[in-house]
Amino acid sequence: MEDKLIPMRLFRKMQISYSYDAIFGIIDMRSRLTLHHVEAFACVAELLSFRKAAQRLHMSQPALSRCIQGAEDALGTRLFDRDTRNVRLTPAGTEFLPIARRLLLEFHASLDEVSEYLGGDRGKLVIAALPSIGAALLPDVVCQFARLWPSVQVTIQAPHSQVVIDLVADGQADIGIALKPPKPDKVLYEHLLDDEFVLVCSPDHPLAGETSCSWQVFAEHPFIALSPTTSMWMLTQRMFRQLHMDVKPAYEMGGLPLTGKLIAAGLGITAIPRLVLPQMGQPDVRVIPLHAPVLQRSLGILTREGRTASVPANNFLKLLREAVSHSSQQASTE
Repeated sequence: MEDKLIPMRLFRKMQISYSYDAIFGIIDMRSRLTLHHVEAFACVAELLSFRKAAQRLHMSQPALSRCIQGAEDALGTRLFDRDTRNVRLTPAGTEFLPIARRLLLEFHASLDEVSEYLGGDRGKLVIAALPSIGAALLPDVVCQFARLWPSVQVTIQAPHSQVVIDLVADGQADIGIALKPPKPDKVLYEHLLDDEFVLVCSPDHPLAGETSCSWQVFAEHPFIALSPTTSMWMLTQRMFRQLHMDVKPAYEMGGLPLTGKLIAAGLGITAIPRLVLPQMGQPDVRVIPLHAPVLQRSLGILTREGRTASVPANNFLKLLREAVSHSSQQASTE
C-alpha cells in the first residue's frame, strides 16, 4: 500500500496531534530500511556476536557494522548496546526482533511461492476449447497434467469458435483450441491436426456397404444436421453451397449422443468430423469416408500475440503436442 499523508482534519477529529516531521520520518524509514538491514539485524540478534554473524552472512565485520548502522539510522533508534566484549539488544531492538523475524519468514515464504510458480508447480491455467475438440483431445491430457502438477488450478471453458478466439485475444484464456481463424487478430495460431469429415449411417442403410461416398448422397437421403451454433454445421453448409446443393435437414439436433441414436434407428445420415465420433456414445453405426471433395477442418492452438505464456501453459502445451503426435503416429500405422 502506498504511503499517504493523512489530512490534518482527521488528526483533529481523532484528537491526536502529529507533526509533519514525524509523518515524513515514518515515510523515510520505510523507504530506507531494506531487507538486507533486517536480515543482518536478525542474525546479530540471534548470535549476539558481530564476528559470528559476519561469518554466517559471508561479509566482513566492518561491512556488517555499517549495515546495522544503516538499520539504526533508518529506524531512528539504537538496536544494540555493544562494547568490546558484549552485544545486547536495546529495548527497541527487543521490540523489533519478532517483527524482523516475521518479515523474513513472509519474504522467504513468498519466494518459495514464486519459485513454485516459475517451476510450474503452482498457478492457474485457463483453457478455452470448442466442445467437440475439447471432449476429444483434452481428457487424457488434463489427467496427465493433474498427475504431474496437482497444485495448478485448471479451468476449462467450452464456448463456440469465435468466443474461443475472443477469450484468448482478451487475455481471459491462456490457451485456445479451435478452428484456424480466417483472419487472426491479436492471436497466434499453431496447427495441431486436420480432422476429416465422414459419413455416419445405420448398419442396414443402403450406403452402409460403401467404401466411400460423395457429398451428393446428402441430397438423396434424409440429412440429420447438428445445431447451427456449431462449427460442424457451418462447415457442412459451406460445402453444400460450394457444390451448389440444396440440402434441407430432416432433423436438426443439439447434441451428438441423440444424433447417434437417430442415425442408429435409421432416421437419416450425417457428416461429422472423425474426431468427434466417440461423443456419439456407442450407437451401432457405420462410418464411411467422404470424397469429391475431402473436407477437413484445421484444428490448432491459439495464444495471445505478444504475451509470454506462463509456465503451466507451456507445460500443458507440451503434453498436448505429445498426445496429438502419438495419436497421429498410431493412426498412420493402423
